[in-house]
Amino acid sequence: GSSNSRSTDSSNSSSNKTSQRLKQVITSDMSDIRDILKTVSLMKWQASRISELVSGYGELWSAQIVSALLEARSRRRQRSASGVATGASLEQLPPDNTGRSHRFVYLDARRVITIDEDAIQDGAVVWGLSDEKLRDVYDVELAKVHDDDPDASLHFIVTGYVASNTHGVTTTLQRDGSDYSAAIMGRLLQSQCISIWTDVDGVLSADPRRVPNSLVIPDVSFNEAMELAYFGAKVIHPKTMTPAIMADPQIPIYIRNTFNSSFRGSRIFTSSTTHTDRDKCVCGFSSIENMALINVEGSGLVGVQGVAKRLFGTLESIGVSVVLISQASSEHSITFAAPAVQASDAKVAIEEEFRKELKQNHISNIDVKKPCA
Repeated sequence: GSSNSRSTDSSNSSSNKTSQRLKQVITSDMSDIRDILKTVSLMKWQASRISELVSGYGELWSAQIVSALLEARSRRRQRSASGVATGASLEQLPPDNTGRSHRFVYLDARRVITIDEDAIQDGAVVWGLSDEKLRDVYDVELAKVHDDDPDASLHFIVTGYVASNTHGVTTTLQRDGSDYSAAIMGRLLQSQCISIWTDVDGVLSADPRRVPNSLVIPDVSFNEAMELAYFGAKVIHPKTMTPAIMADPQIPIYIRNTFNSSFRGSRIFTSSTTHTDRDKCVCGFSSIENMALINVEGSGLVGVQGVAKRLFGTLESIGVSVVLISQASSEHSITFAAPAVQASDAKVAIEEEFRKELKQNHISNIDVKKPCA
């Protein structure tokens, strides 16, 4: 009885030490954040680098807390299997029939994921360097785990959203960066699948706010998911799929519901329900709201080379994002869709670029219709 009591006291002591360590980490980070924000306040100056540094702290804290929780549970389960008192009921401990112990290690993604911020607007992953860093980190952490237990399995709890650039400075993966982090790590680890946990049962056939009886699509191809995501589906961002598509072999992505964990969800991979069931040849419906249709027409457009280049070059120069282009077979008109908030600027820019053609009636009309979906 006294032996079990000592084991329980030791377990509680270890848990308290972990709790105190995490509190110290968060308190220290909060102090750093206060200093950073005070500097911003005094200088009346804010830089994107500061925003990225501060916004990444939540991921760092949550990953460390989850890692500590899983590690504590694993050690309690190991002691329970040895018949040692743990201070927790066995019902609270997840089952494990492998006979092996498990170690959960916190991994700051900034040690691994490296972004070349100069490559494209949102940065591009430097795969070779990231893979090299991961191998080094894995070897170091595995050696530490095996020093404690040679038969233990290593599990990383990795931060999402944050990364480092090629100069070693903290950066972020921008919008939907946490899902993107999972896909990046999935490719680096050559995983068998990538699971994205969200608050819906999977990829739906339509927006449930407009179509209440929309259904979960069991299998969606990468191409279909790209189209659905681009045209308004919020479940997965197109860039999240890129690492899975680039991997060799390609990696399936599962969209699962955190609140309905027993449900399979949707699998995004090479095949699709639309490929295997001819009665379901339509994958789904999606839409983008608050768009504008801009139509440029006139007899002077027929057979004239360089008109489209001038038109879309003008739009590019003022940063207008074109999501759809349509041209009549007669070349009498060109219609394109752009965000409604940019429609007025687009029309003014087009009128300026084609002022000569408008004056000579070679272009008869520049028409804007908004809002559209």
